[in-house]
Amino acid sequence: LRICDKVYGDLTIHGGSYAEYVRGDESLFTLKPNNLTMEEAAAIPLACDTSYQALFKKASPPIGPRSKILICGGSTATGLYAIQLAKAVGAYVTATCSQRNFSLMEKLGYKITQTSVETNNDKNQLHIIDYNEKDFGEELKDQNYDIVYDCVGGEQQWISAQKILKRGGQFITIVGDDTSSIISLKTLVIAGLSILNRKFWSVFGSAHHNYIRHVLYENFQDLDDIRTEYIETRKVKPLIDTIFDWRKDGVEALYSIYDKSKSGKAQGKLILKIVDEE
Repeated sequence: LRICDKVYGDLTIHGGSYAEYVRGDESLFTLKPNNLTMEEAAAIPLACDTSYQALFKKASPPIGPRSKILICGGSTATGLYAIQLAKAVGAYVTATCSQRNFSLMEKLGYKITQTSVETNNDKNQLHIIDYNEKDFGEELKDQNYDIVYDCVGGEQQWISAQKILKRGGQFITIVGDDTSSIISLKTLVIAGLSILNRKFWSVFGSAHHNYIRHVLYENFQDLDDIRTEYIETRKVKPLIDTIFDWRKDGVEALYSIYDKSKSGKAQGKLILKIVDEE
């Protein structure tokens, strides 16, 4: 990197990005994708890198052209990126979301089908299951999926996943059982014991499926790979709901972001613009 380079990066662990100037190690940043604005680039690191690491680094074997993957929470930020990443490598993708969010998939250019058709001939076709109408465990029972990627949380995702995964299939969750945003010592202990129990039985018991808990780790090389392989080649694109302006609205912009985030009605990423792009 050189002085005056336009960069993007991830300060998730360090914090402090609500500022005009931030300080971070060079290893946390890489060149901004040349086809994105600063605001669009800001929508990439946390959500896209989480899914990238889960599907290509944590999954073993990683997702590939003949993989079958179910994404729980296809309309979440991580889910939307997971769909695009999986489609980009030629995987067969099924995702769950509510019908009101089908339009999100269409904004990304996908043709929605609610019928399972296992073909990679049409990369724009996407199989969706409305979780309000059907349980994916029953709908896809015994269909030998390679990966279930959980962006929603809750014990039911794991229960249903075991019905559709092949022997040795992988359940990768970025949430765990507790869907609440409030984490206490009690919930951490309970979650830890639950995960250890599932890991034990997935390895030594009769579950025959691998339970994997993924937590994002900062890695500029991942962001550089995402930039060159997926963003600048236009295989993956960010989806932004709203850009809030700090200079115009001040602290009210922060309140608006958190209110909309907690409402669950955001259709894409919420961005806080601190200064104008030069």
